[in-house]
Amino acid sequence: MNIKFEGAKINDLARKFLRRNDTKEKVDLGKLRMALLTVFVPKHKDKISDAKAFREYVIHTSKTKPVNYLVIPGKENSIYNALCLIYLIGAGDTRLLFQSYYKYQKLNRVCDTSKLEEQTERQYLEFFCLGIVRERIDEIVESIHSDRFDLFTDKLPSPFSNNSEDDHNISPLMSLFDKPIPWKDYMEQFQIAEELFFNKKHPQARETLKSLDNQALLRLPVVESLNRKIEAEEKENKEAWDYVQNILN
Repeated sequence: MNIKFEGAKINDLARKFLRRNDTKEKVDLGKLRMALLTVFVPKHKDKISDAKAFREYVIHTSKTKPVNYLVIPGKENSIYNALCLIYLIGAGDTRLLFQSYYKYQKLNRVCDTSKLEEQTERQYLEFFCLGIVRERIDEIVESIHSDRFDLFTDKLPSPFSNNSEDDHNISPLMSLFDKPIPWKDYMEQFQIAEELFFNKKHPQARETLKSLDNQALLRLPVVESLNRKIEAEEKENKEAWDYVQNILN
């Protein structure tokens, strides 16, 4: 008798974690789908490798045709963690990190996270625009090294969120894989707005930020942050002006 394996599909879990499962039609994951397959789907050359061991720990491969790759119950957060790591270091290095983690977890040793600690020029521009700070990456590294954390069952902190009430929001990731994003142009426009702000030219700074916000292909927390600073400074200036006027009157 064939016993049906109860497990979720990789793509369905990815849509759930990316907050794209609330639409009538399934959202095409595009490049992210291929990246997840690179990390988790067993390959013929895995036969006697460490890759085979960690993949079989997470994925059940059906014996039916077409073949289904289902996530073993209890290991669902592996998909969330892979999405975080794919964004930070790419699919190939994410696979190697999972592989190393599984191997060294068994030996009570720490796996190599050096790739997470490196940062390219492109990543610097991207992280800045998205409000990703070094501390968030450090928290991810610390989690992976912690005895109280399991990369296969627990969730890493989201690199995108600075809100403790929503520490696992990775929804911006979908937009980042849809199309090329001109991070350098965004940075240049933001620096113009920032210089205007420092020179107390608030209306011009606000207009520059508005233009950048309209052009941007996704939400830019750094724009929202500078707008809040402008509003706070204008409010402070108005309160000071009102105070002086009250004294004079």
